[in-house]
Amino acid sequence: MTRTNFNAAKVLLTVSCAVLFTAQPSGAADIYKKMANDIARYSAANKVKNIAVIGFTRKARTSREESEYVAEKLLTCLVKNGKVNLMERNQLDKVMDEQKLSLSGAADAADAIKPGQLHSVDAIVTGTVFGTRDHLKIIARIIDSVTGAVLHTLEAQTDRQWDMLDEARGFEFDVPDQAALVAMFGDEAQLPVFDDFRDAPGSFSGGFSGGFGKTECTVRWFRVAIMQNGAVEAKAKYWARQMRDPDFSAKDLKHNPGGEIKDPEVKRKFYELLDKFYKSSELPNMSAEEVSSVTDLANEETKIKNDCGMI
Repeated sequence: MTRTNFNAAKVLLTVSCAVLFTAQPSGAADIYKKMANDIARYSAANKVKNIAVIGFTRKARTSREESEYVAEKLLTCLVKNGKVNLMERNQLDKVMDEQKLSLSGAADAADAIKPGQLHSVDAIVTGTVFGTRDHLKIIARIIDSVTGAVLHTLEAQTDRQWDMLDEARGFEFDVPDQAALVAMFGDEAQLPVFDDFRDAPGSFSGGFSGGFGKTECTVRWFRVAIMQNGAVEAKAKYWARQMRDPDFSAKDLKHNPGGEIKDPEVKRKFYELLDKFYKSSELPNMSAEEVSSVTDLANEETKIKNDCGMI
């Protein structure tokens, strides 16, 4: 081989290697990293300092585990990015207490907490996951926590991870539906009858079946998510007591409790506590305050389901 041909071969080999390594499809982790970087760039450019990530809605063929995974993975990448302030899980209890005080009317009107004042959360990150045969299509939104306006949207697509689904079920327990709360503690609390979720918006104008706008409903769901976090232990006790009642039957129930919890971390905590209380040698005791927190949460969930459906 001549020197010229040898040099040409080296160039060809170098180019081929470059193509080989750069043409490889980015992994699923890179998709979430890019989404996190996009959110961080928008936040920096628009002075959005504090963000809370809540659960993603699932559509089409998306499983609950996949939608939870998307939210968790995006949250993890945002933490690693380090360029935005994220509400920590242990701060949600304080936020929930502030919110309950405001909703109860105990706070003065001038001091009443508005959604955007919840622990200085400037924006909410949420979205929708659509499943196709081979892919997950993710549409994420950054929403103003005061006005409910959609500030920024981004889209991504990743391969489905079928092997993740079985492993994602960390809680294997046949739990009943929210509707059974009506029959619980009949002498202690009167809980509302739960209607089925209504998944579809009322029209293309952004309104829902109860006449409420999409942005208002999003903010209201965020507030309910905060309440769900604060009442998670009480709710787990509540269900454990019901399920250990000899007269209890799950045959007439349609959905699992906890299905309405939007935050994946809170949902996982609920199932872990429910499993613990149900298997405990002693029936868990509930204070009047705990019963009240579950009742208040049930009422709020019912109102928003009737007004907005699932978003």
